[in-house]
Amino acid sequence: MTTALTARRAILAPGQWVRNELWRRARAVPSLDLRFAESKSLVDATTGQSLVTFTRASSSTYVSSDGLIKTATTNEPRFDHNPTTGESLGLLVEEQRTNLLLRSEEFDNASWVKSSSTATANSAVAPDGLTTADTLVEVAATAEHSFGQTFSVVSGTTYTFSVFAKSTGASRALKMRLTTTAWNGGVNNQVDFNLTTGSGTVQSGTPTFTAQQLNNGWWRFSITSTATATGTPGGNLHITQSVGGPISYAGDGTSGIFLWGAQLEAGAFPTSYIPTTTATVTRSADVASITGTNFSSWYRQDEGTVFADVAVAQPSSGANQFVFRASDNGYNNSVAWNIQASGFASIATAAGGVFDGIASSNSALPANVAAKFAAGYQSNNMALSFSGVTPAIDTSATMPTALTRADIGSDHAGVNRVRAGTIRRLTYWPQRLPNSTIQTLTQ
Repeated sequence: MTTALTARRAILAPGQWVRNELWRRARAVPSLDLRFAESKSLVDATTGQSLVTFTRASSSTYVSSDGLIKTATTNEPRFDHNPTTGESLGLLVEEQRTNLLLRSEEFDNASWVKSSSTATANSAVAPDGLTTADTLVEVAATAEHSFGQTFSVVSGTTYTFSVFAKSTGASRALKMRLTTTAWNGGVNNQVDFNLTTGSGTVQSGTPTFTAQQLNNGWWRFSITSTATATGTPGGNLHITQSVGGPISYAGDGTSGIFLWGAQLEAGAFPTSYIPTTTATVTRSADVASITGTNFSSWYRQDEGTVFADVAVAQPSSGANQFVFRASDNGYNNSVAWNIQASGFASIATAAGGVFDGIASSNSALPANVAAKFAAGYQSNNMALSFSGVTPAIDTSATMPTALTRADIGSDHAGVNRVRAGTIRRLTYWPQRLPNSTIQTLTQ
């Protein structure tokens, strides 16, 4: 970082300094300010330059400002939104995932085994705004009214089964069943979902579940469980009369539900929708980095402060998740602002392979809720604050030198990734701000 603070302040228009609340709280102009949620771009607000290199080796979906699911092309960053309010959530960063189900939008296809039920294709407007949702109707018989697919699972692997569902106006509920051992003697993890309120109730097994509300009466429901044996069980979608009602009942031949976008993925939470037809489809990981002079123009080796406003799907994940990490393209020399396996925000340094770090002292980040943390680094002088609490302090850190790159949402090798996170803002100051200021930034 070569431009002095006073020179940067002179470069910027006075109104920009006065209007920006975060800059006012810091009492300093940052050398990098990525306002992903506000600008919906990778442009640095301080310099007006595009410093971030972004890649993803596949297309991928996201929620646009109108609440509809849209598709981003290969290497196009995704700026996600709240599907009901339209609020901009920032840059969406996800790990690689594969949808293991076939014909994800074609429930009338033979890939979906039907039991006492029928499917009418393309009979309703789907969450993508197109008439591609299907109507699932129960037959007039006393039976289980379901659709399902089998798939291969590996013992010890966690799987998440998700689908978009909507009421047709009939008094019916959705039962999701995820069997994670072999069919014979397998455990049926079952959750019933209310199609009006989105509430879910576990009926059997020990699954976890989620419900995300969308526009126009749609919900995205998911159920998660870990396989206890290797085999070919399956996932089923049942029409039921009510939450907690019997799985077998007398159908009337006309009642049913709308469905769209089924997904089965190895992972402990649902990620963005991956459409499939005749084969499984893999969505590649999002990769964002800053290298070369784009990095050296704003980063300071001996001290600095980072502010992050992020939301992640699973803060307590069993592995560190790097929100922002500067390194020499390796693991032995780095400064990282991350979320620990416990879900606590953290700053960690590595110098010559010697690691040191400190975690926030109040609580773990909540899942899927925006949270702010700020951390400053300097030799034997690190501090971190989360959600406005008194900073945690470390006085034994050695600063690495000759760092050459920054990675957003992962480390330099693309591992230890943020778990399906949206990053609203990343801001960097080329000085170690006072502890009181670091605390104020996160309020």
